[in-house]
Amino acid sequence: MVLSALSQSLSYLKRDVLLWTPGLVAGGLGAADLVIQFFMGEFIFTRLWFIEVIILPFFLAGTYYLIRTGESGGRAFIRGASSYYFRILLPALVVAFAILLTIFLLVIPLSLAGTGMTILPFVTLGTVIPILFFTFFFDCAAVFEDCKVLDSIRRSIEIVLNRPGRVIAFFLVSAGLILCITLPLLVLWTALLYDRLLPLTTMTPTEFQNFTLASFNSLLGLEGIVVTALICFAGVFLGGNLILAFKAAFYRKVSGEIPVGGTIPLQGEYDEKGRWYKY
Repeated sequence: MVLSALSQSLSYLKRDVLLWTPGLVAGGLGAADLVIQFFMGEFIFTRLWFIEVIILPFFLAGTYYLIRTGESGGRAFIRGASSYYFRILLPALVVAFAILLTIFLLVIPLSLAGTGMTILPFVTLGTVIPILFFTFFFDCAAVFEDCKVLDSIRRSIEIVLNRPGRVIAFFLVSAGLILCITLPLLVLWTALLYDRLLPLTTMTPTEFQNFTLASFNSLLGLEGIVVTALICFAGVFLGGNLILAFKAAFYRKVSGEIPVGGTIPLQGEYDEKGRWYKY
């Protein structure tokens, strides 16, 4: 199923150029972030994410709508984006709030014990990964099955719980795709900026610990930042659109096997003593 969904995602991307819009927007915003922080500093850079969080669901909704209906064209894209914008944005905010609240509740007792800030990165990873794993498909549920805010999150959890093996396979294939796109771009980035990156090889561990965003800007210069922004744009544009189409194709296949809110029939048999054995 996973490989057939990947093949289907490629056919989606070939069908309509508007399906490349989310990656185009996300890549453009990411590249703009790098250039803006070079000129305006870290303060502005760290606050641009809020605007991007508000913008991106619009393009996700339009893309999913075109995939769902098979329509094409700007009017259909805008109609779908307008109809499902809040159905994607609001669950995303709920998931983000759940992550922050969980981290906060875990850090308080750990801080009282004197180890809160020391293990904060591990607490963050231990919170973000499982929550995102179970809620990853809420946006697909919102558009493909017209689920409301909390229902879309519940539907995503339902899909993952009933098909954990396939979901894990989906994430592994997605990681492989990202790696196949990222590695060549990293090699290209290193080749283009080799002279500027060479001082990194002579830095001591202490210098690495004190390496800041301002140090990064100083090391690369404007030309290096522009090259980095263009390569980041290419990576997000290609990887983002491919993963998004793959996600949509996978969800449409796996959700068809699981009725919304219904009981999933178990596969197995009873033995001669009346005991149930699940396949």
